[in-house]
Amino acid sequence: MKNTIINIIILILMFNIIMIIFPEGKTQKFCRIAIKIFIMIYILDNIFLNGSININILSDLPVLETNYEREVTLSSIDDDIIESINKDYFEGDDVVKSISLSFTEDMDIKAEITLNKLLSFDEANVLKTNIADIFHIESENIYIR
Repeated sequence: MKNTIINIIILILMFNIIMIIFPEGKTQKFCRIAIKIFIMIYILDNIFLNGSININILSDLPVLETNYEREVTLSSIDDDIIESINKDYFEGDDVVKSISLSFTEDMDIKAEITLNKLLSFDEANVLKTNIADIFHIESENIYIR
C-alpha cells in the first residue's frame, strides 16, 4: 500500500510538472485529460486488481537473434531447376512452386519448398529425400509449405 501511495504522489507530481511546461491551450488540455485517465487506471488497478496490470511492455518482447542468415530463392536464379524437378518427379505437373535455401552463420542449409498442390505424407517424404539428395543436405532441414 505504501508503494502505491508513493507512486500516486509521483504521478501527481509529474502531472503538475507537465502543467507548468505546457502553455495554456489544447496541448495542456490533452495532457491533463490523458494523465488523469492514466492516474485513475493506476489507482483502480491497485485497488481492485492488486497491481496485476503489467506495464513492462519492452521486457516482454522476445529477443531477436542477430545471427547472419542469407536466403536464396531458386526461381530468381534459374527456373529450369524447378521445372526439371517437376518433370522428373511429378511427370510434368506443376507441383513445386518455389524453393528457398537459407544459409546460416554456421553454413547450415535449410530448404523451404512451396507447393501448388497438396501431397500425401509418403509423397512429401519422397520429395524431401529427393531434394536432400539434390542439394546434399539432411532431410530434417527441409520444410514443405
